[in-house]
Amino acid sequence: MKEYINVDKFETFNPDLIHDLEMFPYPFEDETINEIQMIHVLEHIGQQPDVFINIMKELYRICVNEAEIHIRVPHPRHDDYLSDPTHVRPITTLTLALFDLEENKRWQASGAANSRMAMIHSVNFKIMKIDVKIDKKYQKQFNSGEISIGDIEEYASKYNNVIKETYYLLKVIK
Repeated sequence: MKEYINVDKFETFNPDLIHDLEMFPYPFEDETINEIQMIHVLEHIGQQPDVFINIMKELYRICVNEAEIHIRVPHPRHDDYLSDPTHVRPITTLTLALFDLEENKRWQASGAANSRMAMIHSVNFKIMKIDVKIDKKYQKQFNSGEISIGDIEEYASKYNNVIKETYYLLKVIK
């Protein structure tokens, strides 16, 4: 991507910086990054819980206050996610909400059993936007008005291959 520092573990695509995102610390100074694009990256890293948590902590460390992190991932119930042996972790809204301090406080107040990663690890990522790319079979029905977004959400909770991809916009809060 132009105007970004492209980072990859492999030299294959000539990144600006070769670095394994599962190795810490990242080669960036504290609070120096104002935007990150993770396009089909996060599902490939952090299979072990402590590694995933360290990835989130490193993203927080290197970002300035109000930095934006754009994340695109295949939906965990789509064949695009299920068929790739390099996909090691499903990324869902709840996965990312674990790192939202406001959500953690709500869960604590209500006695919910959710893991409060933001509180435990002193990070805070606010989910600002969620958008989905509907699989083409359902997209045609949605476009024609045969099914609603509510139908899509219901189907996605029951069936595979309804939502192809999810986009998240996170804001770093410091």
